[in-house]
Amino acid sequence: MPKIVDHETRRREIVEASWRVIAAEGLAGLTLRKIAESADCTTGRLTHYFANREEIVLAALRAVYSAAKGRMARVHELDASPQAKLLASLDETLPLDYKRLLEWKVWIAFWSAAAANPSLAKENDKRLAAWAAVLVPLIVAAAPGSNAALEAEILVGLVDGVGLQAAINPTAKNKRRARATVAGYVADLTREGRTGSRPVALSGR
Repeated sequence: MPKIVDHETRRREIVEASWRVIAAEGLAGLTLRKIAESADCTTGRLTHYFANREEIVLAALRAVYSAAKGRMARVHELDASPQAKLLASLDETLPLDYKRLLEWKVWIAFWSAAAANPSLAKENDKRLAAWAAVLVPLIVAAAPGSNAALEAEILVGLVDGVGLQAAINPTAKNKRRARATVAGYVADLTREGRTGSRPVALSGR
């Protein structure tokens, strides 16, 4: 009998192979040959699933966001307080283990490339907006009366900042600091009696 090929699984394996290449060498080092080596297949097999390198690049970015979004979605099933669910969801986006650190290295490579590539920049904006949208209902439940949309944007920016620091130098200290910073903000956001969002300071320029 002919071998049954799970095309979705093979496609995912190729995308994850591209993550490993991007994490090690950046987007500049991403070639079909290197992806094929990492995926243990031929370049011909790659082009069976993706028309060119650019398709793999976009698929890699979308898959990274999708993986994080899937983990965040599962937080809703936890038997925990709204505050704990919000913090658990944010934890899923920090580089606290090998898989999440690999995702962050891919994000960092894309952010650098997106600065000079309008297509990647647009894709990045779309994914960040989707991430904030996932946080909004968690914030509504954890901090009633707050400006959930604004707080979601603030949390996305906060995680991006401390996550970047921890991903660049993933020491245990930096990971703890990243998580503690996010946890501190969530604790303040959800403290009893807090109403409305904190004022945003504007520069005088």
